[in-house]
Amino acid sequence: MQFSARSEYICSTYNQASATTDGNCSMHFITSQTANALILEAIRRTTAYARNNEAKFIQTLREASAIRQADTAKAHRRQIAKNEKRIAELDLLFRKTYEDYAAGRLAEKRFDLLSGGYETEQAELERQTTEIRAELAQFDSDSVRADKFMELAKRYTDFSELTPAMLHEFLEKVVVHEADKSSGRREQRVDIYLNYIGRFDVPEEPCTKIASDVEAEAQRAQWREYKRSERAAQKLRATY
Repeated sequence: MQFSARSEYICSTYNQASATTDGNCSMHFITSQTANALILEAIRRTTAYARNNEAKFIQTLREASAIRQADTAKAHRRQIAKNEKRIAELDLLFRKTYEDYAAGRLAEKRFDLLSGGYETEQAELERQTTEIRAELAQFDSDSVRADKFMELAKRYTDFSELTPAMLHEFLEKVVVHEADKSSGRREQRVDIYLNYIGRFDVPEEPCTKIASDVEAEAQRAQWREYKRSERAAQKLRATY
């Protein structure tokens, strides 16, 4: 999106191709005031949820990754060890097959068949191992990403205004979709991606119940404030 003189973010692709547009991109926009309000609200809601539900927050991030739970990660590590053992065995088999061929104990056709099979199996095991390692790396990085976001969430508690520092530390990107007027009013979807966690949908259910009556009342008040903020954000999305 590009920033216009009228304090609006306008689709840059549409602007660049407006003279020769083929209809693949439309002129959709959002005012900077609305964008800033939505970004601030997304940061406020997400950090509040992360602080108040740290264990659940981290679990949710992990569930969204390629590996759903720690048991699967253990199974992946066992599979890597198994693959590596078989790859080493195939190396030995190939070496022995070549020695038999070189010594005249194995026909060339048979050597080609056996060695080709070993190489195919080994290549597949190496490909599978690379993919599993990538998934494990993603799983491990989920913990790192969650920790980094939790550090930000605990550091920022004042959300009276959206500062440049907050934008730099929290915001990854904003995706503004084309407005929909099919309902008779202008509605527009805006996806906000935060650093380390991407697009995070705060669960609708209230926070976990706590024992203390005083704490429970404070939590209910916090939940009511969250719902008021949610309705305000929905009104902003519906208006722009």
